[in-house]
Amino acid sequence: MPPTRTQRWLDLLSYLLGRRVPVPVEQIMEELPAYAEKWIDGDATSRATARRTFERDKDDLRRLGVPLEPVPYTVGGGVDQYEGYRIAHRDFYLPYLRLISGHTGEVEAPPGRGPRPYLDVPSLDLSPAEAELALEALRRATTIPAFPFADEATSALRKLAFDLDPERFPEDPVRWVEPPGAREVLARLRVLSGALLGRKRVRFAYHGIYRGRVTQREVAPYGLFFQGDWYLVGRDDAADGIRVFRVSRMEEVTVNSKAPKSPDYAIPEDFSLRDYLDLRAWELGEEEAIETEVRFRFPLSVRVEQNREGEKVREEEDGAVVRRFRVARPDPFLRWILSLAGEAEILSPAELREDLQEMARRVEALYAEADSEAATHA
Repeated sequence: MPPTRTQRWLDLLSYLLGRRVPVPVEQIMEELPAYAEKWIDGDATSRATARRTFERDKDDLRRLGVPLEPVPYTVGGGVDQYEGYRIAHRDFYLPYLRLISGHTGEVEAPPGRGPRPYLDVPSLDLSPAEAELALEALRRATTIPAFPFADEATSALRKLAFDLDPERFPEDPVRWVEPPGAREVLARLRVLSGALLGRKRVRFAYHGIYRGRVTQREVAPYGLFFQGDWYLVGRDDAADGIRVFRVSRMEEVTVNSKAPKSPDYAIPEDFSLRDYLDLRAWELGEEEAIETEVRFRFPLSVRVEQNREGEKVREEEDGAVVRRFRVARPDPFLRWILSLAGEAEILSPAELREDLQEMARRVEALYAEADSEAATHA
């Protein structure tokens, strides 16, 4: 079943918002599932149909107020101009709220850069009096009978309350803190970056989360990337292949000190760090990947098909589909399967199916304990 118009809109929005530079039309057509099937494998007529679909979606989003803008660009300083598109964060997102201290008149800013993932989005400074007035106005708006924007006002109230904490505001504002181990990760990144630039091998102790053991690794770094956590991609000679390591699980990182001005290795010409940027959490791991097959019931089978999750093995008469996955980190994969509320079933291997059952029992026990404590204090 082809994706709905709303699905195409959401895919296009999330895709462009995740890019900081304009995206060529050809890249959009090749990488978004809604257009790629007809664009990549189709004839001239199919490609024209896919392009018209994109143009309609683009125009629809603009009519809805989405600032999807065309951007001409050149390659390598050439004279030829190409067509690309982007959605500027500053135009799409609401401004960040910042509280002005009532005592000093200064902005209460978090340490460092603070929790601002998009630095080009402006800030809106509110005094304590202004913030209280905004909260009160939103509370009143949500209680007006037949108010046409009641849902929007409720949503705004929740967001503003989260930022300003009205239960204690303004005496005790919510502050941002670094996650545990952030400074240690930064120190390791500096060492790894230097080794990568100098093409020097590194040694480190690595905590394997799934098997719960510490191993000594010697790796030729090929690249570093961030996807919720920092990861190192490199060739692990002991494993005879390229592996992905989470930097936060490393300890005692050292660089090969022999011949410091001479590289230890060369990065293969066919290696591309881009290949690792769109991997799912369970594909980012240093362990040898486990091959597993999962059965998705209908209609969930349609969604995983559209999202190209895994590799299709077979379709079944009832609309279910079996797909194959390569899992380097079982824990995030099992959490994903568990979140599908029984609509996905691990067929093989048996050990991974048993691990899922054990995870479900642990989650059930946690909720049972929480319910018991709530009943005790009721």
